[in-house]
Amino acid sequence: MHLVSLEQVGASVEGRTLFADASLGLSSTDRVGVVGPNGVGKTTLLRIIAGDREPDAGNVVPRSGLRVGWLAQDVDLPDATAAEVVTSGDPLARDDEVAALLERVGVDGELPVLRASGGQRRRVALARTLLAPSDLLVLDEPTNHLDVDTVDWLEEELGRRRSGLVLVTHDRYVLERVVNRMLDLDPPAPDRPAEVHWHDGAYSSLLEARAERAAQRQRATTRARNLYRKEVAWLRRSPKARTSKPRFRVEQAELLREAAQADEASQALELGTGATRLGDEVFHLEQVSITRGDHLVLDRVDLTIGPGERVGIVGPNGAGKTTLLHVLAGHLTPDEGEVTVGRTVQHRVFEQLASVPPAQTTALDTVLEIAAHVPLKNGERLPAHRLAERFGFDGRTQRTPVALLSGGERRRLALLHLLVAAPNVLLLDEPTNDLDLDTLAVLEDHLDGFEGTLIVASHDRFLLDRLTDRIVGVEDGRLTEHLDWSGYREAQLAARHAATARTAVRPRDSSDTAADNARRQAERKQLRRLEQRLEKLQAQRQQLFQEMVAASDDAQMLMALQEQLTDTDEEIASVEDRWLEMSLEQG
Repeated sequence: MHLVSLEQVGASVEGRTLFADASLGLSSTDRVGVVGPNGVGKTTLLRIIAGDREPDAGNVVPRSGLRVGWLAQDVDLPDATAAEVVTSGDPLARDDEVAALLERVGVDGELPVLRASGGQRRRVALARTLLAPSDLLVLDEPTNHLDVDTVDWLEEELGRRRSGLVLVTHDRYVLERVVNRMLDLDPPAPDRPAEVHWHDGAYSSLLEARAERAAQRQRATTRARNLYRKEVAWLRRSPKARTSKPRFRVEQAELLREAAQADEASQALELGTGATRLGDEVFHLEQVSITRGDHLVLDRVDLTIGPGERVGIVGPNGAGKTTLLHVLAGHLTPDEGEVTVGRTVQHRVFEQLASVPPAQTTALDTVLEIAAHVPLKNGERLPAHRLAERFGFDGRTQRTPVALLSGGERRRLALLHLLVAAPNVLLLDEPTNDLDLDTLAVLEDHLDGFEGTLIVASHDRFLLDRLTDRIVGVEDGRLTEHLDWSGYREAQLAARHAATARTAVRPRDSSDTAADNARRQAERKQLRRLEQRLEKLQAQRQQLFQEMVAASDDAQMLMALQEQLTDTDEEIASVEDRWLEMSLEQG
């Protein structure tokens, strides 16, 4: 079902054109992920689609009566409790629905919203958006301020929905598992606005398309190098004739030189650790306890981290991940227990809200105050300004006073300061917050080959899987160790099912018996309905296969049948998930 169309839409901010001539149509089966560097116009495009902003050019044509669920980055909530705000999304919703949603996003329903933290307000706004009936969900960074468990739930929730979806997120697993179309905003150049590239498929299909574009650029770069050599040879043939060379030939040679060097910034680097090598001991915690008020954050925990280890720290919001990092960094003295730090450890910490303070000093000067060169793993030294270029600071931005940089740019600069210092131990607290996917990829490329010890607290499951070789879970004052995120998630689910089973066998009052029997009977009926639905969907899937074989010579018909097959497979997966969930609940 058609939802909305954008016809040659353009938008500008403060006189700068973000994008132009963007045309797209969205249907109820579209689940679109929007990606691109910070500042390229992703949020502006979402606001236009959601009807929260008029385009500067072109037309937006929504379907009559279209209901849009819009989650903005900056939310404006009324003076009310969290439960009242969420209920305003759908006044007809049952109290238990509202309570369940608030529990899933980790917010107390009685919490006064105006006294809540920024992260709590975002989670309340997300719950309100999900509760409200909608034909199209438009979500701007819905995974921000969510712990890994809640992000995992949100991924499943979005996957089950039948409405259209457009979202911006840096969570690559959400983009891979939920999305079926990608919209890639290519950064603008001096002579053009951002380019819009459409890709059918999930995040991996976008990466394949980007790789092909990069290969084309590489071929163009090779041709440019060959032409550049010819131009330089021509310019050098006769010193006497240099002053008479046509200006356009000189300018052409300069352009070719720039094109020939254009691919250098994309080459991966492996960062070194300066002059001090790690010894055999890095961190050792023994029977460490931390109490905050009446809350026991860490309860007699033990932890050993050695040289070269790569450890991910995960757990619910407020469980104590940041506290654990601060104990390791020596910023927090435990109430009980011992913390041993190796003599050769030179660590740096990247805080959740890390940002370089505004100043009139230029961005590059703040980097050079730390170091002019960055050691690489291969023994070479990279000029600091070259590393800055890789993190999105071009020559103009490097010369910009820090006070004039955006908040996101100052956060990236703080990350750059950390890497330029070349410590042998890195402690990163939610480093992916407010980073676009391109900057994330650069960061991960550099950390991939980091030869020191890496400890990272993050809700980004992709980053955890890529950069860490073990996971430490923090919850209820205890630490648990796992091989990877999947192992942590499986252990969590097993613990919850065990807790549910223990609750199920507790003695009950006779007054509860009739209600429990009615509930179990309703659940058995629901299971039977799910099983019947699965049988119909499997038969439908088989029928579609037969029709595809019969239509093998009709490309248009094949494409339509493939779309139906994709929708059927998605519904099968959703029904199977629900059936499995209910089966486990019934034991």
